[in-house]
Amino acid sequence: MIIIGAGGHGLSLAYHLVKKGVKGIILVEQSRIGYGSSSRNASRFRYHFYSKENIEFALEGIKYLISQKKELKYNPLIYKTGYLWLLHDENLIKSFKKLHSLWSSYSIGGKFLECREFEFLKVNRTCYFAPQDGAFHHDYILYSYYEEIKDKVDIKYAKVSKILHNNGKITGIKLESGEEIKDNEVIVTAGAWSGELLKTANINLPIYPDRKEIFITEDVKFEIKPLVIDFKREIYFSHTLKGEIIGGIEKTDIGFKEFSISFLDSIEYLKRLREVVKGIEGIGILRGWSGYYEMTPDHSHVMGYGNDWPEGLFIDAGYSGHGMMFAPYAGKIMADLIADNKKNRFIQIFSPDRFKEEKLIEEKMVI
Repeated sequence: MIIIGAGGHGLSLAYHLVKKGVKGIILVEQSRIGYGSSSRNASRFRYHFYSKENIEFALEGIKYLISQKKELKYNPLIYKTGYLWLLHDENLIKSFKKLHSLWSSYSIGGKFLECREFEFLKVNRTCYFAPQDGAFHHDYILYSYYEEIKDKVDIKYAKVSKILHNNGKITGIKLESGEEIKDNEVIVTAGAWSGELLKTANINLPIYPDRKEIFITEDVKFEIKPLVIDFKREIYFSHTLKGEIIGGIEKTDIGFKEFSISFLDSIEYLKRLREVVKGIEGIGILRGWSGYYEMTPDHSHVMGYGNDWPEGLFIDAGYSGHGMMFAPYAGKIMADLIADNKKNRFIQIFSPDRFKEEKLIEEKMVI
């Protein structure tokens, strides 16, 4: 079988297939291991979503993520930090009260408190704190999977130009060089590029890139343990274990834009950060990077296959900013589907057919 994309989801799938004893796996990557969104994120995990489908997927996915630390070669440094939402008006508080009821029904309810209870904050308003959420290190997950599979699968560094099919069945892929690789199974785990690849097989699946930037400041005293989300200033941030403040500002930038960072946006990030956090007036930006959220219309991911797709074609993509934390679990249930024809209930829930059937999973908690 051919897996397109060597990010978190492609590596996880290959790893779980190898564990099952599957042979003849070809992993095709256009650039390098983890080139796309998998190495361009803030490495956080959370249970707190808007839709019950994503909450339930998070409950299973995070449990599996945590279990993987016993199995992986490198320690992914999983630890609980909590998420802290700053609620600036009554409408937002009302919305979070409804969400709190939903989350509490899944035993993941947080608590409302005064923001001044967090001494690093300048703001004086109502906050919502979810202590169950946390952080991890994406690189240690990526390279744990890579170390396990690198001698057991055929890794090719090339760009795929077309998915080949004939008479309703997958026949392989064509590379940009013109070379064709024949196989009857192709799995697309190419993140933001997945929709473009599927178009070459005459499948219109709405996955598109939204470029985001992350900035990291110089290190200061460690105080900001939770990931803080400020809706009013459209900023999110937290401390790294080294004491740097990592975060970004909310900005939509649709399309395959250059992986670079904006000087003006870095200044804006600092400006908004200083409005919220005490004692950082002289702090500067140390580094930053950009990457893609792989968006879908309902901001929920896509797994499995469409009923009218060529036989042997599969997808695992469209995580809309939530992909890396779900990569271990997604790889497992996709491997169960492909190798054993075992269809986890989430394969049906997050099927690509939901778009044409108008069964969208509206996810409004995109961070």
